[in-house]
Amino acid sequence: MTESNAQEPQHFNEIRADRACIGCGFNLYAQPVSKEEHYGLAICTCPECGTVAALQSYPVMSHWVNRFRALIAAIWIIVLLGIFIGYTMSITGMAQGTANLAGEKMGDIIGHEHHIWSQEQDRLRELAKQAGQTAAQSATPVATPTATPDPLSFGGTTTIVTSNGVTTVNGTIVPTTPLSPAQSGQYNWVWLTQGWGDAHLQQVIDDSGGLLANIDREFLVMLIPGTIVGTLFGIFWSIALLGSTRRKAIIVPLVACLIACLLLIGMSRPDFNYTYISGLTQDLYAPVIGPVFIAYMFLISCFGVWIGRMVARRIVVMALPVRSRVPLSNLWIQDGLALPKPK
Repeated sequence: MTESNAQEPQHFNEIRADRACIGCGFNLYAQPVSKEEHYGLAICTCPECGTVAALQSYPVMSHWVNRFRALIAAIWIIVLLGIFIGYTMSITGMAQGTANLAGEKMGDIIGHEHHIWSQEQDRLRELAKQAGQTAAQSATPVATPTATPDPLSFGGTTTIVTSNGVTTVNGTIVPTTPLSPAQSGQYNWVWLTQGWGDAHLQQVIDDSGGLLANIDREFLVMLIPGTIVGTLFGIFWSIALLGSTRRKAIIVPLVACLIACLLLIGMSRPDFNYTYISGLTQDLYAPVIGPVFIAYMFLISCFGVWIGRMVARRIVVMALPVRSRVPLSNLWIQDGLALPKPK
């Protein structure tokens, strides 16, 4: 017998029952059983994938294993979709919070002007009421007064005129109660009088210099949580999408930021009649400052994607011994790196 023939496995039997390959699920029925040359173990090699089939007597649950794999994969995809939705909503929420903070200064201006207008209307109503009572006592027919900023004449005897915050009755100036300076956030939860926004809001904004000139710099504080959230989510996507390159992984934050921008602009529709001042200024500033904040979140997320795998590799090297790093070798292989050698 030659040396080459001595090294060949001896075929002494074949599998006479259905047995699935643990690698690909191929039916190994009628496949020859060989004797492994080193240990003398009975083996059967799968003709499809080359996997050595174990010939133990325990039942093999390959079909169930494949089903569990499919189930776990489906759950993982659902989890990723849920995280993507949460990521998009968090960007939208932080952009709304940024717009709310940016509009506090303008909210104080609008609230102060609305308060002055409301006091003037109350004063005109009171003067009209007093004029009506005086006319009734003198038995002189008078017209019913209304509280408007136009001159009011009652039966030719009483005239109320208001102009530039000065009210006169029959030519006599009526003293007004001075207003204290507006404090920051004082009018946030004041509801606007119906019709005031349509009639006066744009004029107030123009007289104050416009929206951009009155941005409250307090909104810059939102850059801190934005940086933290954007970086952490970027690192997560970099690792979760390990099957793709980092450049392709950036597509996920890009899509999330575009959706967040559309949601923000779509929800920002100022209602001048049925809203409070804080909500109004948030809707006014959302299309102005919101897209800028979302663009910043995208850049920070890209930074997180770029450093994510490097951070993961550092953690793996510090936390796991060399042999335990093998299942996580894709962290190196995907970026064309070699596994770190033990020191």
